[in-house]
Amino acid sequence: MAGLSSLSSALESIESGNEGKVQDALVKILSECDSNNAVAADLVSCGILPALAALVNAVPSCQSKIADLVATLARDEVARSPAVEAGLVPPLVDVLRADDREKVRHALRALGNICFDNDEGREALLRADGVKLIASILEIEAHGEVSAVDLEFLKPICGCVLNMTTGYDAVAEACLETNLPSSLVQIIRNHGSSDIGLCRILIMTLDALLEGAPEPAANALREAGAVTVIVRLLGAVEDSSVKELIIESITSAAQNDLWKLALAAQGCVSHLLRQFQLDIDGQVVSEGVSDKVLDLIVMLLTGDESLRVSFSSGNGPILPVVINWLKSEDAKVISSGALAIGNMARSDANCTVLLEKGVLDLLLMVLEKHSSMEESVPILHGVLSAVRNLSMPAASKEILAGRSVYNNVLPYIHHATQPVQLKAMGALRIMVDGQESVAIALGSQSCVAERLVELSTSPDVGVMSESQRLIAALLKNSKTDSVGNALLAAGAVTPLTALAESKHVIMVHEAVVAFNILVIACKDTGVKALLDAGVMKLATDIVEDPDVGNEMRSNAQSIVDALK
Repeated sequence: MAGLSSLSSALESIESGNEGKVQDALVKILSECDSNNAVAADLVSCGILPALAALVNAVPSCQSKIADLVATLARDEVARSPAVEAGLVPPLVDVLRADDREKVRHALRALGNICFDNDEGREALLRADGVKLIASILEIEAHGEVSAVDLEFLKPICGCVLNMTTGYDAVAEACLETNLPSSLVQIIRNHGSSDIGLCRILIMTLDALLEGAPEPAANALREAGAVTVIVRLLGAVEDSSVKELIIESITSAAQNDLWKLALAAQGCVSHLLRQFQLDIDGQVVSEGVSDKVLDLIVMLLTGDESLRVSFSSGNGPILPVVINWLKSEDAKVISSGALAIGNMARSDANCTVLLEKGVLDLLLMVLEKHSSMEESVPILHGVLSAVRNLSMPAASKEILAGRSVYNNVLPYIHHATQPVQLKAMGALRIMVDGQESVAIALGSQSCVAERLVELSTSPDVGVMSESQRLIAALLKNSKTDSVGNALLAAGAVTPLTALAESKHVIMVHEAVVAFNILVIACKDTGVKALLDAGVMKLATDIVEDPDVGNEMRSNAQSIVDALK
């Protein structure tokens, strides 16, 4: 089939409908396709696809070869949409009902290839009820005798499911209306570790379902026992690229809190630590997998219940490992350790355990060590977040105040990057809350007041609002003229006025309280500054707002009375 004349001759044989001629032509064309990858475009342009569509049901004995040829042609993108336009999808779906497994196998290959990166094919498959039929075929194979399963038949089924679900939500949602999730889990259970190629397809299919319908898919797969199966599979496969796929799949599923809890209950964190030797000193088996594993462990600690199971009052396997990560020389391992500590420090009881274990000392050591390294932003971000969370409980505040930890954090409001500035101010605001001595120590420094006012004009909304809130917190928790005068001299009324105009009620109230303290602590100086800034109108508007709560209205009225 070197030229157009040969193509035309083959097409004439196919269009004749004569069983013998059709068989011979199909064999010749398939042979040519095997030896010449570029022939698909010529065949499509010569009109072979409509001819094949007409023959699928007309010549049943040729169905296997026709489906094989369509599958071969559809490996090339040039044939996929034309195959749909030629009407090949419905008759190929009909072939799936055949008793001949070879016919079904090639039909699955053909439909899978047509659907690859082709929404027209997927939509056509939906319209032809092909999704339900393919799901039923998968279900039969999933519950057959394990020893009798033909992997060469199973692969095209799973490959077809993968291609039809990837990137097309409607098909993913249709799959969830069938027993496909349960069948998929059963096949992973029975065959996931026996064939790397099949395992790869199965895990990618899980991902496609989770991407197409995140919550319903996560729930359906969890109910089908996927958590236990995937955790076991992670330990059974040796191929690092497949391990990476499994980690990605678990990470997608773990967006769901019930998955987080189920993974924690199955000991997934311990399993990951053992598998990738992360409990030694931050060293990992495969650099390609390490970042994903670290990210997954940190994610599993974000769920309240999964954290409770993994942390286990400090007696679980994760805490000593994470403490060890903070001592690593690897930036990713250190930042992951800091983020993990931040997640653990979301309850008062956990904070107590962490402080008893000396975590604060380690965090401050990391903070000092990486203070001048430009590449350390993720580390600083993570450490400052962890320190902030550790500062939340009242008992912790006393400890951190007694150790003047604010002095360790303060330099980072001068950092060049906005994420670090934001986290530093956030940590300081929490440390100041209820701690008069800390508020006075910070707020009395003119350089601190000037820096906060400077940051209140930042183009970053987060940095801007956090600086405004920290100024208000310093006033609220110090209530002294030294802090008030330092802030007034730095021009702090302007950012406080902006805070009072916020859309967030809690921030408005913070500003109103700060204004009151300025009037009380700084007297005439405070009054003049507020009048010059137009605070009287702001306070009057708040008093007259019918939606304002009684406490805020009362505080705003106090400002109005003081400024008259």
